[in-house]
Amino acid sequence: MFVKKALANIAASQTDAALVTAVAGSAIKVLGLCAKAGGTATNITFNSKPAGAGTAISALFANGINGETILPFCKEGWFETVVGEGLTCTTGAGATTGIQIIYETRTI
Repeated sequence: MFVKKALANIAASQTDAALVTAVAGSAIKVLGLCAKAGGTATNITFNSKPAGAGTAISALFANGINGETILPFCKEGWFETVVGEGLTCTTGAGATTGIQIIYETRTI
């Protein structure tokens, strides 16, 4: 397994903000992540993004003021995109959310 890392600071009220670019013929499997809200409570959902609108592939995580969601390393993965689609996120009104992800691409 070759684990990769990505990080991003995603502004509030974003739809399908890019985190990991699509890989042809592969799914992006999230093995662990941390999503930390800023000074205002902010929701975040992770999506599988084709050319059109993204589809939620995670629960909605409601992070309080300076709160965070942590999904520790899990070799089976927490969720994954559809083959050939990128990983994005959608944030609610609130603050910028800092995100760090560890993932692998899984060829199908």
